[in-house]
Amino acid sequence: MTSPTEWLKVIQLKPRFLFGLYVIGLLLLFFPDGWATKFGFQVIRESFRGWIGIGTLGAFAFWLVQLIPFWKEARIIKKHRTSVIDSISSLSTDELLLLAFCIDRNQRTLTLEFTHRVANALKSKGLLVAATGAGNGLAWAFTVPSFVWEYLQKNQESIFPESELKHPNVQAEFDDLEAHMRRHDSRGWF
Repeated sequence: MTSPTEWLKVIQLKPRFLFGLYVIGLLLLFFPDGWATKFGFQVIRESFRGWIGIGTLGAFAFWLVQLIPFWKEARIIKKHRTSVIDSISSLSTDELLLLAFCIDRNQRTLTLEFTHRVANALKSKGLLVAATGAGNGLAWAFTVPSFVWEYLQKNQESIFPESELKHPNVQAEFDDLEAHMRRHDSRGWF
């Protein structure tokens, strides 16, 4: 016979399995009598209705309990992403220029010094993420997170008007930045 501690393993099931047990319990309890007889579980339902009801209610309760951390985590992630997106409106000119370069060249990754002032400022605001691992001693890959990239793509005109992006001075700064990054890329990875 199984011990009570082994029955507690049901609590550790993933939420989708608990929800499945809940739905199966509801079907067993509330299926029409004709269909229950046809599928062969009418006798089981009549004999164990109380246990099926308790099991169904338990599966539903444990499913709800396991969803609470998921909802909390999703809320925290959404709040973080909202604050990161909101920080775009308070960026300095240099920070905006780096993001504008990404939009103009349609690239999410930049290779800059690990100590690059603007890249690190954007990283601290969550608008760039430094690559993990060991890279070039002089340069590091910084990537725009996907949720920020999607926001920039959708709101490109309000953040970086086309007239400003195509201005010769801005394009010259973009070309300088690209040449700066190529110097680091050509040295290779150690």
